[in-house]
Amino acid sequence: MELVLSSVIAAIFIFLALLHFFWLFGGQWGMNAAVPTDLNGRRIFNPSRLGTLLVAIGLLIFAWVNLCATGVLKISMDPKYIRYGMYMVSAVFFLRFIGDMKFVGIFKKYRKTPFALRDTYFYSPLCLFLSLSNGFLSLVL
Repeated sequence: MELVLSSVIAAIFIFLALLHFFWLFGGQWGMNAAVPTDLNGRRIFNPSRLGTLLVAIGLLIFAWVNLCATGVLKISMDPKYIRYGMYMVSAVFFLRFIGDMKFVGIFKKYRKTPFALRDTYFYSPLCLFLSLSNGFLSLVL
């Protein structure tokens, strides 16, 4: 079961990383739904190319950590560091699930924008799943 769960998580991370690389190289699909907006439809921030690249690389590292934790990828590193990585991934996505209390996360104040609706029904639940599943795996592996 742990192997399947870790593989699913890694596949999600790889898909998200590829989506960020797509945006990095000029792709527009899904971009309007991926950035928080205010009630007037203005973006809260405009992601930089460097920021998008760093997120993509981070997501690939998260996938790597998951695959190393279950032994799919063999590395010569003390397993406790991989476990720390799993804790970190879990914490990052739990913080994203909580959000900024205004535009992002489960406790957001603004809930009527297109991003906010997607965040409520898709992004935040996905972050909670990634947080809980990485936390679970870090405890059982």
